[in-house]
Amino acid sequence: PTDPGEDFIKGMVIGILLVVEDVKEPLPVSYNDVAIVIEEKIVMRHLGDVPNAFVNLMGLLYMLNLDYPKEMKYTFEVIQRLFMGIGVHSLKNKLLS
Repeated sequence: PTDPGEDFIKGMVIGILLVVEDVKEPLPVSYNDVAIVIEEKIVMRHLGDVPNAFVNLMGLLYMLNLDYPKEMKYTFEVIQRLFMGIGVHSLKNKLLS
């Protein structure tokens, strides 16, 4: 195929894509690329590592006012509020300061 990642992102609503060349272990130690996928499109590439990609994904979802996937709505809300400390009013205040 012309784009090897195309098959992997088909049907993906939201996700983090790890690009590796030769997988010999269940969890590869290094990645060729880390990207964010939203609605079957790669929207950000070359993010370096998974934690950085996850923080960028949360920021994109929040700033673009995208709905969380139904199946993971409560998981994303817990991460947003408890771990990232972002609520409706706190983010507004942080952006305006």
